[in-house]
Amino acid sequence: MVGTFLPKERGLFFVAVGLFVLAAISRTAIAIQGKSEFIPIAGGAYREGVVGQPIYINPIISSNQPDLDITALVYSSLNQLIESYEIQDQGRTYVVILKENLFWSNGQPLASDDVIFTIRLIQDPETQSPLFTGWQGVAAERLSEIKVRFSLPAPYVFFTEHLARLPIIPEHIFRAIPVANLKLSKYNLEPVGSGPYRFESFSKRGNGFITEYRLVGNDYYPGPKPYIQHLIFKFYENEDTLLEAFRLRKTDGFGSLRPFVLDGFIPRNAAIRTISMPRTYALFFNPNVNPLLKDKKIRYALTKAIDKEKLIRSVFGNSIQATEQERLETLGQNNLELTIILPNIDFLRKTAAFIQRSWQEAGIPKVNVIELPPNELINDIVRYRKYEILLFGQILENPQDLFPFWHSSQRFHPGLNLALYENKKVDGLVEKARQEFKEDIRLAQLEEAERLIIEDAPAIFLYTLPYTYVHSEKLRGFGKELITNPAQRFDNIAEWYVRAARVIK
Repeated sequence: MVGTFLPKERGLFFVAVGLFVLAAISRTAIAIQGKSEFIPIAGGAYREGVVGQPIYINPIISSNQPDLDITALVYSSLNQLIESYEIQDQGRTYVVILKENLFWSNGQPLASDDVIFTIRLIQDPETQSPLFTGWQGVAAERLSEIKVRFSLPAPYVFFTEHLARLPIIPEHIFRAIPVANLKLSKYNLEPVGSGPYRFESFSKRGNGFITEYRLVGNDYYPGPKPYIQHLIFKFYENEDTLLEAFRLRKTDGFGSLRPFVLDGFIPRNAAIRTISMPRTYALFFNPNVNPLLKDKKIRYALTKAIDKEKLIRSVFGNSIQATEQERLETLGQNNLELTIILPNIDFLRKTAAFIQRSWQEAGIPKVNVIELPPNELINDIVRYRKYEILLFGQILENPQDLFPFWHSSQRFHPGLNLALYENKKVDGLVEKARQEFKEDIRLAQLEEAERLIIEDAPAIFLYTLPYTYVHSEKLRGFGKELITNPAQRFDNIAEWYVRAARVIK
């Protein structure tokens, strides 16, 4: 009887009972852990931090990254809507069959007419679509409610990937809107799509700055339904305020194209993911603005004067001592002056400063550096090729397709041949590679084209940077290892989850 114990014995008795209970609980917990597991469950919210503003949440008229992030969730690409496809006529014809019973987020049916409408709107020059170049010469024909035939002027080995990326917009929403008024439509901020999420609402300040954009799961989505019920985009004016919001747990995750040091800015238990991305930064020479850059010897000398390993260490974190550079005495230009123009982005600013020092130490009397806001640079300078040397980055959506970047037909807007490069042999090789379905032959053609481009030195390739994604410990299921554009981080959004439950195995 407990009542007959001495005070010391009673204390020991209760300690022993407590230890027994704790041991029993521990054994039970271990047994449960061994025979159970956590599984994701539906529900909860996730807050994605973004620098910038949504302007046109319409994938055929916008190239603004916040827009593209949201459209990746609100709109479906054709790949998400296809049941099957068939390649005919030696790669000149593609017949696509859509899934049956497809619907837009407002309950209206989605069919082949929407696909054809989207392509024709992209092909209309008045739309000014960033997708315009890639769809020229493609004819789309309706065969039935769910079947579309695409006819190409020549075989194009990468067309299946091109089709897969095509975003589809609703004809019943946009057909009554004149093309000239397309950017004025309210549906550019209140979209009707067919993706895993649908528009719910947004909030903005008195000055018009949109602070929050809310999405909710789309019941009509034909693919796997996402676990996360509410996806909330929170917008910030710069990266400093975004990092501070993440540190204070006002947002749950963010991505960045810019490399930066995260120590001290984020909680220790946050996950930092580095995702491979074919994003290359280079110096592009424009010999039309500075005729001296037509001289291959000068381009070689400029390339040789840049120590790329030292550049990378210097720009991305490590300070190093200067080493003696080889002077460019072979140039024979005592009054040579060069101007580099670039977006006013921190790591590019450091890159330009390094190159400026390197070229000056190598013997160039004057190297100017001009920084501009990215939008101004793209719209006023890059668009009209008004630069002597451009420090810029390019994302290769398909690294095997060199045509958009190095074919002579792409020298001017909207082409991406920023070096205004011309080489008939390269033109022929990249044209053949686009039509060659045998991979070994195609790779040989591309290797020869790359050899010629490197030999001609129309640009100085500096470095390739990954994409960085940071998120709190509450997010599970993020699994991207390779993307070709930032919005692809949401490709496996259906696997993301913030809630879980323990179940018996």
